[in-house]
Amino acid sequence: MPCLPSLKSVGNSHHFSQQTAEKAIQPIRFRVKMAMRMKRIATVDSPSSAAFPSNSFFFSISQLSKMCLFASYSVSAVDADKNVNLGMSKPTHPEKLVIDKCKSRCLKLDEALGLFSSMISVTHLPSIWAFNHLLGVVSKMKHYSTVVFMFRQMMGFKEIQPDISTMTTLMNCFCNLKRVDLGFSVFAMIVKLGLPPNPYTMNALLLGLCNEGKVNEAVELFQKIVENGYPSSEHSSGIIIRGLCRSGNLDSAVDMLKEMNAEGRIKPNVVCYSTIIDGFCKERHMENALIIFQDMLDRSIEPNLFTFNSLLNGLCSIGKWKEAKSLLSDMINRGISPDVYIFNTLIAHLCKDGYTQEANSVFDLMTQKGIKPGVVTYNTLIHALGKTGEWRQAMKFFENMIAFGVSPDVITFTSMIDILCKEGKTRKALEFLELMTHKGVKPNMFTYNSLIYGFCHSGQWKEVESIFDRMMVEGIDPNMITFNCLIDVLCKQRRTKEAVIMFDLMAERGVKPDVITFNSLMHGFCLSSQWTEAKNLLSKMVTRDIFSDLVTFSILLDGMCKEGMMEKAEEVLELMNDKGVKPDEVTYLTMIKGYCLQGEMDKAKDIYNLMVKKGFSSTLADRMLDGAYSKGKGKDEPKGNYV
Repeated sequence: MPCLPSLKSVGNSHHFSQQTAEKAIQPIRFRVKMAMRMKRIATVDSPSSAAFPSNSFFFSISQLSKMCLFASYSVSAVDADKNVNLGMSKPTHPEKLVIDKCKSRCLKLDEALGLFSSMISVTHLPSIWAFNHLLGVVSKMKHYSTVVFMFRQMMGFKEIQPDISTMTTLMNCFCNLKRVDLGFSVFAMIVKLGLPPNPYTMNALLLGLCNEGKVNEAVELFQKIVENGYPSSEHSSGIIIRGLCRSGNLDSAVDMLKEMNAEGRIKPNVVCYSTIIDGFCKERHMENALIIFQDMLDRSIEPNLFTFNSLLNGLCSIGKWKEAKSLLSDMINRGISPDVYIFNTLIAHLCKDGYTQEANSVFDLMTQKGIKPGVVTYNTLIHALGKTGEWRQAMKFFENMIAFGVSPDVITFTSMIDILCKEGKTRKALEFLELMTHKGVKPNMFTYNSLIYGFCHSGQWKEVESIFDRMMVEGIDPNMITFNCLIDVLCKQRRTKEAVIMFDLMAERGVKPDVITFNSLMHGFCLSSQWTEAKNLLSKMVTRDIFSDLVTFSILLDGMCKEGMMEKAEEVLELMNDKGVKPDEVTYLTMIKGYCLQGEMDKAKDIYNLMVKKGFSSTLADRMLDGAYSKGKGKDEPKGNYV
């Protein structure tokens, strides 16, 4: 008696070799041959199995219809066998136990394999119906390769005769393993056995082709299915339309929708329409989406929750709030209650565009409709309120969240800590950190970075050190943002020695600095008049493949101009041009101001002329030059005539 393979050998690997697959379907091929012999099929005009090569999509569907006439599945060999239950009669008690267990939705893989092992170990084998339920439930667990191995075990028993449900499940598993070629091989056997394919059978092939990106082949197959009268349904059409939309062929999907409406053989349903609407919404082609939506309503096809969600998402993404509000009212009037996902979508888009008050109104409507806000709802609102500095309102939402029995997560706590730190309320932020750990929520990198930022900017260096040490103890290594924050604050306070120590520690821990790191150090050196160190930083940036940006050069120019080092500033300006960094208005104003302070009015006017030539506004530059002349630095030059 064949034994059940171990879990390790079964697995759920998506790597499915040709050899393994061939072993799985070899027993059923033998069954096909036996059935063909027992029916004594005539050799004249009999269809050839070569029409279904196992590694090719292109086969003749027209031949399949002929094969259905010649091939039938014979059960005469087992009719007299008393050990076989074909599933035609009422299920036995053991079979009912298996079926009920499968329908319970709480069956786990280990239990399923245990049941299977018991089923193939008894003298009187259960019906194929019981086996089908078990195969189906394991397939729904997405353990597709396990189903294939189970099928192979079943084929070791001559009493077990697979039906269309068995074969369709096997096909579906091959297609989900991205082996649609083997799915077609199984389909060829189905036809040879004379099993009547159903819409699920054909849909497995269509879905398999679409999942492998062979959408054009799926369309061709669908057309042949319809032309040759094979079973299909609205779901079949939906698979093709979804495949076309996902591959960006929205125009083809619309054409197919028009053909379906014109021919009338298969009427498009809400899924077909909603899929196309969703495709247009994701591409922000709302005009087309609304045209399809109106056609849907004109044909008396009622939209569902997915339809409205797609449209609301699309309208919100382009800022059409008035239209979105109208659509939400229409949805409610149709008796479709918005769910938490739709409310979250509206709130997220409103918050993203800075409409926090409107988002609060949607939140109020949500609670009025009896929809319980989730942690995502609260996190979105708290984060948005933090951006606008409304920390008191954020606190109210946090308290409301606790009152509603919604457990805050790491994002909630981190957002609150970040808000409080930016408002300078570091003590309150520490209280949230303690509450966070008390509730069993582990702080992450972002939590600690927010705290370090807050304490750094309030000058509480002992607390910074304490937070840094706690971070290390908990196994959370500081990242680039952590170091950048520390270096930036130290440099602004002209504590460049400590900033350099942090920079070295950054390298020791394998954290690569970025242009922001170097800009902060550059600013610190310039504030401290450490010009040699500042210049050396430029060389270090080159060796580390970090490109200097406009901010880098602006920091250097500003420092040098304030110190009256105009020759050095000119060198920096030339270096900017060599590096392909274009000066902006601030760059030119900095140079003009520097020359004015040194009384070099001719050079100031040269920069002024260059600035105007580049198309920048001259208003501030005029004031600088006027101010310089009024102080006696260029008395011969009339005011306001510098070009």
